[in-house]
Amino acid sequence: HEYSFVNDENNPRFGKGTTRSVKKEKSALQQLEPLLISFKGKVDLKNPDCNIYLLEGICDNCVTDSGPKGITELLKILARKISSGAKVSVMAPKTRICITNTPLEPIAAFILCNLASIRENDKVLDPFAGSASVLLAASMISNSVRTVGIEIASDKFLSREKVRQDFSTRGLSQPLGLLIGNSMDSKIREEARKLIGGSEFDAIVCDPPYGIREAMSGSDSGYGGSAALFDLIDAIGRDRHLGTPLLKRGGKLVSFFPCLRGDNIEDLLPSNERLKRAGLLFEFKREQKLNSALSRWVLSFKSS
Repeated sequence: HEYSFVNDENNPRFGKGTTRSVKKEKSALQQLEPLLISFKGKVDLKNPDCNIYLLEGICDNCVTDSGPKGITELLKILARKISSGAKVSVMAPKTRICITNTPLEPIAAFILCNLASIRENDKVLDPFAGSASVLLAASMISNSVRTVGIEIASDKFLSREKVRQDFSTRGLSQPLGLLIGNSMDSKIREEARKLIGGSEFDAIVCDPPYGIREAMSGSDSGYGGSAALFDLIDAIGRDRHLGTPLLKRGGKLVSFFPCLRGDNIEDLLPSNERLKRAGLLFEFKREQKLNSALSRWVLSFKSS
């Protein structure tokens, strides 16, 4: 565990090359001493009866001013694991057949799918599928899930055949379709619906393009890194108005959303008016700090 703080710029909590601070670990253990002593008895670290996990910074505004020297410390939660899901290492980038420059890391794909409450026989759409990390995670949660991906990059840049091999080599059901096109195109969305019998999707789960990937997204809405998500929400609204909803009532839209340091996430979120047109209700947001300059937030919406 790394004993880290919200405003400690010298020790970023995420990002390439990040290492744990031994000094902070020792400080954390000292603060935990009264709690650990309260358990009493001997501890078998090799074969423990129960594993206790220390989770940090997993709730909104979860900070306290009890840190040393007035530093704002992230709140911590003690938890016990009661079950395990699919191993994320099974779909790690180095094990993939379809390799891209900016793959979504496995744990992030599983987080998105879990927050979308994906269950058996659900119909799942990723409108910015890329190499299909989200669809792989959904199928690993339940192999009865019916998945569809839309990706603007052609086979010259992203091999659909290799994507399908990533499913077959793991014994997973193939996606119903890996469509080439822009998900903002109503004809492409209609084709996606036809693949599931003309009905609505139970969940739309995605990591919209930003940074390197945004240049290929085809979006020109002028919203910066949030453009693709705003375009998608508007498209959901248009389909709903035409009586051909993309997302079923009660279904979830779960997406990553970039935010640069210095920006206020509240100022960047889609407006209530935009969400109302799409028939979406905002549920929650959670932040993951990628590095000292960039965070990505998980946003969850529910179709009303």
